[in-house]
Amino acid sequence: MTVAVIADSAASLPPALAASRGIAVVPLQVTVHGLASPEGTVIGPADVVAHLRAGDAVSTSQPTPAAFDEAIASAAAAGATGVVLVAMAGTLSGTADAARAAASRATIPVEVVDTRTVAMAEGLAALAAADAAAAGGSLADVAEVARRVALGSRTAFTVDTLEHLRRGGRIGPTVAAVGRVLGIRPVLALVDGEIGLAGRVRTTARARAALHVAVDDALAGLSRPAVAVMGVGCAEDVAEAARAIEQRHPELGTVATAEVSAVLAVHAGPGAMGIAVADLDARG
Repeated sequence: MTVAVIADSAASLPPALAASRGIAVVPLQVTVHGLASPEGTVIGPADVVAHLRAGDAVSTSQPTPAAFDEAIASAAAAGATGVVLVAMAGTLSGTADAARAAASRATIPVEVVDTRTVAMAEGLAALAAADAAAAGGSLADVAEVARRVALGSRTAFTVDTLEHLRRGGRIGPTVAAVGRVLGIRPVLALVDGEIGLAGRVRTTARARAALHVAVDDALAGLSRPAVAVMGVGCAEDVAEAARAIEQRHPELGTVATAEVSAVLAVHAGPGAMGIAVADLDARG
């Protein structure tokens, strides 16, 4: 069996990295003033930042059914006899459900993996799945690798304001209340598909320092660790954070960096920064 790997764009995989591993990406949509556009081709993170700073009305939605159908059909046309479709947390979006609907229509077997996470934690799961597929893994094996890597991953992030997450309904009232406390910078974690409060500090610098602590803690005991640093409109800060992690953990090699997808930028807001840590050794 030749297994293809498809991910939704919320995985935030840099296009060159996804292409190098043969991962097809299905775009979610960003709506500005009522006009929906696929992210990555028509609208990108920088566009979202500009719209948010201008006070424009911006929202998001899952991929169109046709986008999933076309990605699966393209994989089949290229010779794939099965597809593993890696999806963002179903608790945050209807994307996984839309992927399952497309799987039911497909002419080849499609296994949908709800990663229960998002951004580069989802992306690392897709990369591990692609490696397993390249090594000749079966459909079930490749899907299981994606599940295990996602399940064992850790994601933490900080935002300049919780307002964007609150508007999108991505946080509960307890977490939202923290955003109303003057001078507090929340440190958030994504656990089993839910965004929760991991800490609260007084400055952005301390919030970002907490991300480094999260990386150090998460790396303990991993046999094949991978780390990604992500941001929204703060590429220099992301690169600096990645260099600092590389210096503390030379065994990692190069730490991946990424601008989070346009859809996630809508909910995180300008200045958001996050980390993802995963063990690419997905053995049970």
